[in-house]
Amino acid sequence: MKNKIISHMNKYKIYISSVWKQIQKLFKPSGEGFLLVSKVLVVVLMVICYGESRGQELKEEREIRDKEKDHESQVMLGFRVPDDFWTHEFTILENGAYKKETLMKYRGKPLILDFWATWCTSCMANFPKLDHFREVYGDNMSFLLVNSYDTDTSKVAGVFEEGNVKIPSIVLDGFLKQLFPHQAVPIYVWIDDFGRLGAISTSDFVNDNQIRVLLDRMKGERR
Repeated sequence: MKNKIISHMNKYKIYISSVWKQIQKLFKPSGEGFLLVSKVLVVVLMVICYGESRGQELKEEREIRDKEKDHESQVMLGFRVPDDFWTHEFTILENGAYKKETLMKYRGKPLILDFWATWCTSCMANFPKLDHFREVYGDNMSFLLVNSYDTDTSKVAGVFEEGNVKIPSIVLDGFLKQLFPHQAVPIYVWIDDFGRLGAISTSDFVNDNQIRVLLDRMKGERR
């Protein structure tokens, strides 16, 4: 950051030098008027330079703090999700109705979060596959959709009604996207029965083999 500040100062020194040459062209380099105007302009330029440099410095400090804050909130692979992951109250669409609910009922068994959006056709194409897994694995594993992108809940409801989607979906999410930042959807977050982040994957890895591996590993750890 120090090098960047020095770079900004050097730019303003060049600017001052350029302005000084213009002053010399406009005024004769003699007399009190010339000296007074010159001193005033130099002081003004120094104040502007300092203000611009300090403003840039503060901006960079804020950017660093924001990045550190995001890093602190992000769940790292192999670590447990924070307690407020379970206790935070979400808006959830299920069976055509919205409700406020925490994720406490999902605690203690594997959970896959499916981040999606209404404009993502490949996201919606995978919903039947998740419905199939829910039927196959029953209470041994949970699946939950998460929509962090759509602000119009009527669009979400329309997708559910048209596709006969049975899996509940968190809507208007801003909390989980911070814990599990991503750049594209669909993306799948795997959380094991101990509340640890096991993986973040694409849809290709959401299959019977991978789910069985997770469930078998869970059985082994509980022996």
